[in-house]
Amino acid sequence: MMDNRPQSPASIATVVVMNIIWWMLMIAAIGLGATHLHSCPLQPNVPVYLIVMGATSLLSLIFTYSSSGYQDGAIHILSLACMTVLHIFSFAWLIAGSSWVYAVYPPHYSGPGPYCHKTTYMFAFVVTTLLWAVMALVLTCGCCFGLLTCCTTVFAGRHLLPDRKSFYGATSSYQPIVGDV
Repeated sequence: MMDNRPQSPASIATVVVMNIIWWMLMIAAIGLGATHLHSCPLQPNVPVYLIVMGATSLLSLIFTYSSSGYQDGAIHILSLACMTVLHIFSFAWLIAGSSWVYAVYPPHYSGPGPYCHKTTYMFAFVVTTLLWAVMALVLTCGCCFGLLTCCTTVFAGRHLLPDRKSFYGATSSYQPIVGDV
């Protein structure tokens, strides 16, 4: 079920700007990877990594948009299933891409030996590093939020749960006397 509460203009603007930036980055990843497909003999998988990462991210965004347009039905379920598969694949692809990008750091950008096109490699390096940093930040914030929620629930539970000496829902130490109205 979707949350249909009104959102503030600032949060809507933030989501729109972040989506535009992500679209531009992923289109740039596809373009750089395709343009310099054979310009990285040191690690030929780096341009392929950029192309596939960009394509799967854009597909994932498209499925997200189509899923949010339909609240229920076959299209919504199909979009959610496709998004789940794409997210799992994207995470596995990020791990593979990280091994390709970080294994040749720092590469030679020119010369007689194996090299990698500087812009293509640096783009892959920066985007991969930023993805890991954002995932670590989201995981850390999620764990802190979960811990805070658990602690709040436990401490609030001491005051809201009945014990043998009080009636259900009492929050004070006042004990009603039998027949007291």
